[in-house]
Amino acid sequence: MAARRKQYKLTSSSIRSAFASVCTAGVITVVSACAPAASGVPAAAPLDHSRLDARLLAMVDRRERDTLLVDTLLLVGESERRARAALAIGQVQMRARYGALRRLLVDSDTAVAANAAFALGLGKDAASLVALGRAVAGAPDPVAREAAWALGELGDVSRSVLSLALGEGSAQPLLSSTAAQRSGLVRAELLLATVKLRAIPVTLLTPWLADTSLQAVRAAAYTIARPRVAAGVRAMLPLARHRDEIVRQHVARTLARTNVADSLAARAREALVLLIADSSALVRANAVRSLASFGPSVLAEMQGALNDRDQNVRLAALEAIGAVFLRDPALWRRAWSNDTSFVVRRALLVGARGAGSDAYAAAESLWTRASDWRQRAAVIESRLRDPKVDRLKLARTFAADADGRVRSAALSSLDTIAITDEGARALLRSALADRDPQVRSRAISALARTPTADDLSAVLDQYAAVLREKDDEVRGALLRYIARTWDRDSARVNSVLRSRLSSLAPPAAASERAIAQRVTPLAAWRQLPTVDAPRPAADYERIARQWLRRGATKPTAVLHTSRGDVVIELYAADAPLVVEAFINLARTGYYRDTWFHRVVPNFVAQDGSPRGDGSGGPGFTVRDAWTRQRHDRGALGLATAGPDTGDAQYYFCHSPQPHLDGHYTVFGHIVSGYDVLDRIVQGDRVRSVEIRS
Repeated sequence: MAARRKQYKLTSSSIRSAFASVCTAGVITVVSACAPAASGVPAAAPLDHSRLDARLLAMVDRRERDTLLVDTLLLVGESERRARAALAIGQVQMRARYGALRRLLVDSDTAVAANAAFALGLGKDAASLVALGRAVAGAPDPVAREAAWALGELGDVSRSVLSLALGEGSAQPLLSSTAAQRSGLVRAELLLATVKLRAIPVTLLTPWLADTSLQAVRAAAYTIARPRVAAGVRAMLPLARHRDEIVRQHVARTLARTNVADSLAARAREALVLLIADSSALVRANAVRSLASFGPSVLAEMQGALNDRDQNVRLAALEAIGAVFLRDPALWRRAWSNDTSFVVRRALLVGARGAGSDAYAAAESLWTRASDWRQRAAVIESRLRDPKVDRLKLARTFAADADGRVRSAALSSLDTIAITDEGARALLRSALADRDPQVRSRAISALARTPTADDLSAVLDQYAAVLREKDDEVRGALLRYIARTWDRDSARVNSVLRSRLSSLAPPAAASERAIAQRVTPLAAWRQLPTVDAPRPAADYERIARQWLRRGATKPTAVLHTSRGDVVIELYAADAPLVVEAFINLARTGYYRDTWFHRVVPNFVAQDGSPRGDGSGGPGFTVRDAWTRQRHDRGALGLATAGPDTGDAQYYFCHSPQPHLDGHYTVFGHIVSGYDVLDRIVQGDRVRSVEIRS
């Protein structure tokens, strides 16, 4: 193995040589990685391709590595099947076939080659550095684009390749570099890849801000703006009047005071004043955040933002200026009177507390007694902004609230303190029997930060009920408590508790059993299957025949929201199991009268929590399905709390978010209703989701 790794250790000269050979020839010799489709297949025994589709779908879903199946599909499959097989190698980290992927980079079928490049990025295969560099230089555009993305995923090991491709050492990189010879789409991906390097090569990026390709300009601006590279401020300033609103969004983000040298502060402020009056609300949302960072000197300009016609811009302004401006009671009361929406008033309430103002007192008192649970929960959030607040007293005050969402928020008051106070532990132990599963989950999680055998009996009292819960969050919290108690305090787990542990019925899900696999009294669980029970083969076959056959109709969904309708095309061929889950939930009414519980202006709008507070779920999880679909404006993505933890929650992107590509599942895209998306604020409702196949 050591010798093999050494084979791919590159020097700057070897990288330059590889690029030179490709660029001089101008082409890549195409060598087929696969034999003709009919090779080796007896005519009397034709393969059932739809069944192979189903088997590959099952393999990826189970995160298994069936090399024979993959090899068969690469050898005899049609274009779509070969492409899916190539992608699957990266999705399940089938390292034994990374060499095959490198050979597929020069496949005559660009869909196959592009998926191979993307899969190598998913696998972060450093041994593919030279092959990916060659693909960037000479492969067809779809392949070169994915190869550029993959180089970014490799991180700093790709620095020399990316730098050379973008024109390092060239007097005219926009004319004579490898990137200059490629399409704007490939150039853009090369530029985006550099954002994943430990130190952004700003001097290589800034010339591309003048590129003739809008895609490349956007990418260069994004790469400077996302990490807020101070060295790029001077080059970004002239783009404040750029014709493209996405470029202006990046300019607005770059110009925060903490990122701007004193010598450029006046120019940056002047540009931001221009941008907070921009025609695009998305630009204005970024601009108000950056302008607020200049402090009290921009009070007059920021007051205009507080009256912006777009509610999300007003919200962004309030969240940005709270700690600086909301000490002024008159300004606070004026803003409170001018906007009666919950989301803005919540920001005012929380912001005033954070600013140390007492203007909020009367409003907070009213909200404490409000009928809307969201207002009572907002009071908890507001009081937690006060560093002197008695968190235990606050938790006790709201722990008896009639609404479980408020009780859950009350227990969050204890999240940042060590649960050593007996009064706090007593409150949490009493919450273990709460009728709301999320309250129980919150209590168990809080106790698990400092677990002791003293509380184990009370936790185990809830085990049987929790095991029957539909909500897997509660089961996970309880099992983590057991595991942590055993790790930290097993010496004090007496024989009675050990007996109770050994008699616990195992959870059905192998992933849940694995949480407590180190607990000795639960040793019998280790004899059970280590992977979750798979779907029936017929289920995978049905889905494969419905969504993966050539010519299959793309399903659409219509979100009927309180702001209007949003029409979405679902990518069933790319993420069939995710789309299947979404469609089933929609048809059973799961998304009826849900809330957009998370809206971050000019980032995402997220729905799928029927409780409206971001917690809860349908009782199952969906695995990620990473594909070449990008997080551009209007992308529909699967929200997760970690790898393979998706369920019912989804999000829409307000603007391109390239850093999410290949890390979250994109399973659809807005067809119409962008104006509705832009108007949605936290707390808006999804009336229903209608599926149109």
